Amino acid sequence: MVRAKHIHHMNIVVNDLEKARDFYGRILGLPAIKRPNIAQPGLWFGCEANELHISFRQELKSGRTNLSLYGQERGKEGRHVAFTMDGSPDDIAKHLEEEGVPYVRGTAGLPQIFCEDPAGNFIELNTGWYQAPLRS
Repeated sequence: MVRAKHIHHMNIVVNDLEKARDFYGRILGLPAIKRPNIAQPGLWFGCEANELHISFRQELKSGRTNLSLYGQERGKEGRHVAFTMDGSPDDIAKHLEEEGVPYVRGTAGLPQIFCEDPAGNFIELNTGWYQAPLRS
């Protein structure tokens, strides 16, 4: 039987690679990893067994990216990237405040914090709650 084993990487699009490098590398603490010689500019980061690929596109429309925000002002698409973080939700919130990153806490009773990267991609930061896969 052929089946997907796990998610290998997620690709997002940004319009400023240096701001993305700072946000994902310094603020979120993801290590940069080697990227093949690809014509389109970008960055790759490791995240344990997974990767985050970042592609550059200068002409992004302000506030709308390939992972556009959900929320009252932008519809309710729900598309986002989620990272499990070290520390408590309060630790994460304090870190974001110190870095000047606006955020909101989740409202579903789960340990979630939501923010945007500098390109407007919606990011979830959680503390590692997991649910067993559903079986049919």
